[in-house]
Amino acid sequence: MTQTVLFVCRHGAATSRVAAAFFDELAPPDWHAVSAGLEPDRVLSPTAARLLRGTTAAAHLDGAPPRPVVDVRGARRIVGIDCAPTGATDLWTLRHREFDTAMRDEIYALVAEFAAEVRDG
Repeated sequence: MTQTVLFVCRHGAATSRVAAAFFDELAPPDWHAVSAGLEPDRVLSPTAARLLRGTTAAAHLDGAPPRPVVDVRGARRIVGIDCAPTGATDLWTLRHREFDTAMRDEIYALVAEFAAEVRDG
């Protein structure tokens, strides 16, 4: 049975999308990521695609419009990125505030550690 991790950011359009794409690339086969926003934007931010450009995780980027947190049910883990959604099991505060390679690399490192944690049980 597939387990789901929900990555949440304020608008569900950039950082949670990048985290979900990296997670789907690195996660154990029985895990899958989705993303959502507390106040979802209407469209995916082009920043997400830009941050993933040139990485193999770009193939995992979900291009659907951002969804509200209430539309996602049954997540085993909920990760809030720079926000604290109801039911969050993990909260991440990014050190890098600019949407650049430093932020991308920070998200990747957090996701890699998180994927190893769920893999090891």
